[in-house]
Amino acid sequence: MTHIDRAVSNHEVIPVIDSTIFSEDPTARMACGLLAVNGTALPGLESEYAAHFHLRRKVYVDQTGQLDASELQDDGTDRDADDARSVTFAVFENHRTGVRVVGVSRLILRGDEHPLPVEEFCPDSFTAGDLTERSVEVSRVIARHENAALQDLVQWHLFAVMLAYIANHGLERTFAIIEPWLERHLNGAIAITRIGEVRYVEHYLDYNVPIEIDIPASAEQVNSRNGGFIDRYRDAEPEMTRFGRVPAGTLNERVAS
Repeated sequence: MTHIDRAVSNHEVIPVIDSTIFSEDPTARMACGLLAVNGTALPGLESEYAAHFHLRRKVYVDQTGQLDASELQDDGTDRDADDARSVTFAVFENHRTGVRVVGVSRLILRGDEHPLPVEEFCPDSFTAGDLTERSVEVSRVIARHENAALQDLVQWHLFAVMLAYIANHGLERTFAIIEPWLERHLNGAIAITRIGEVRYVEHYLDYNVPIEIDIPASAEQVNSRNGGFIDRYRDAEPEMTRFGRVPAGTLNERVAS
């Protein structure tokens, strides 16, 4: 199981940025949506995309130790080759300290030249011709918040926005390679099937298991739990979807500071 350094709090890993994401709805609590495609930020979201790498680095290097600082790029990010073939999503919070990046995820698109990471790490789970260029892998899913219920909500919205994107773009078989404790957590939350045995993956410095995600069944479950949010995300793409309301006094507190 991933070791989380309790000395590094969630508050410490969450980036705070200067952003206009909430300018159209300054009382919204959260915003979630598409952030970048194939390693390039959507227009106007360049600083937000840069901040999402900050959250990834702080979590994987400082908090969980899944990456060593020596593995980072010269710019201090954990950017890898898969970012150039990924669709990236993020959840932002309208906080009294500013706009915070509290959740990120990406979908790696297989394409016709390179296998997905799950194929490389779990080759026994596949046979030749199993996957097409429209197969995808869920990757770099992070939700962080000081409040456990809000952190869970962030994770649910990441699932919803990814499921919406998969449906909108006709993507096909969807996989992930995750830790066994996360497999237990996801069972019942979304529809998943184990497609291989647990094994130690040196790249992740942990034991992992390959799974396949049933997209239609998962979409039905997530939509049911979250009041049709997948449909909202499908309609809103590529714009951000905002939800919730900031606690009373938050905006005044920000002005006063």
